[in-house]
Amino acid sequence: MQNKLVSDAAGYAPDRPGAFRFRIATARDLPHCVELLPPGCKLAPATRARLPEIWAGLLATEARVFPIIEDIERDHPENIGGFGLSVFVSDAFADELIATPRAYAPALFYDRLLAGDPVLLTRKDLHRVQLSGGINLFALHFGLHNHDLSDPRTVQILDTASASFYFFHAGYCIRTIMAEHYGGQAARYMERGGFRLVHDFRQTSALAGTPDDEMPAFFAQRREWIEPAAISGLAQLFAAKRARIHFSPGERRILERALLNESDAEIADAFGISRNAVLKAWRGIYERIDRRLPQLIPTSEAGDQTRGKEKRRHLLSYLRNHLEELRPSRPDRAG
Repeated sequence: MQNKLVSDAAGYAPDRPGAFRFRIATARDLPHCVELLPPGCKLAPATRARLPEIWAGLLATEARVFPIIEDIERDHPENIGGFGLSVFVSDAFADELIATPRAYAPALFYDRLLAGDPVLLTRKDLHRVQLSGGINLFALHFGLHNHDLSDPRTVQILDTASASFYFFHAGYCIRTIMAEHYGGQAARYMERGGFRLVHDFRQTSALAGTPDDEMPAFFAQRREWIEPAAISGLAQLFAAKRARIHFSPGERRILERALLNESDAEIADAFGISRNAVLKAWRGIYERIDRRLPQLIPTSEAGDQTRGKEKRRHLLSYLRNHLEELRPSRPDRAG
């Protein structure tokens, strides 16, 4: 019996539930995420070999979202049950993907990126479109330890991934969400989730002989396709509200990690700064709130240590319902 329990703990036994949560990807996750790509994701061998390097470059930008779905009962890297990678792309590239039937959109994105084409938004672009026409979101990859969507553990990962997708994308002014998935099972999952099948490649002669579970299909949802006042999780992503506090980029990054229950020490380690620098950032955050939304944090007679915990509790509670405060809200130079 002991050997059976050890075996189950080390593997992904379908009858053993996981303790899943999401977090932001780190450099050490990247080689293991490559192994979780679905079989239908066709990339040139040279591109696939460079993915950890390419992804590390994306992590250094603001125009990406890269969450990891992990089981806290397992050690790294076996704890990685899935991951998602979204990139914010130009209007021209988004319109091309929707207008032109072309299989293997991720490969096209990498080809353009490596060629130096401006498919990925810069920080300046991101601020501009967030305040104007809206952001085009390309869900570049969704990798799973087990791509059978009926597997009980995979169902758990999908539930966590859905919460992760909302957390990391809500509050952006989204124009378009796009994704390529593979196989009939994944296609049904996307359609039932509210996405529109834009390109169905099953009748494409060039893909004749492709196994059904590897057949690509391209899905999208656009702001103008959403019914007014539609009540659904997907529709809510297109209903961004304007930020009121206008945190700086550095403050937003700290607040995002605090909402993920990272300690000040963990935040300092993630950014390669001292804990005192993190505490200084928190002081700046509270000063900004005092200027822009003083009613957010009630006054208290508690001592300094208790007061600090209470201030953070009130702030994080507000941010969980106002994720737009974590998104670009005006040019950096405005402070």
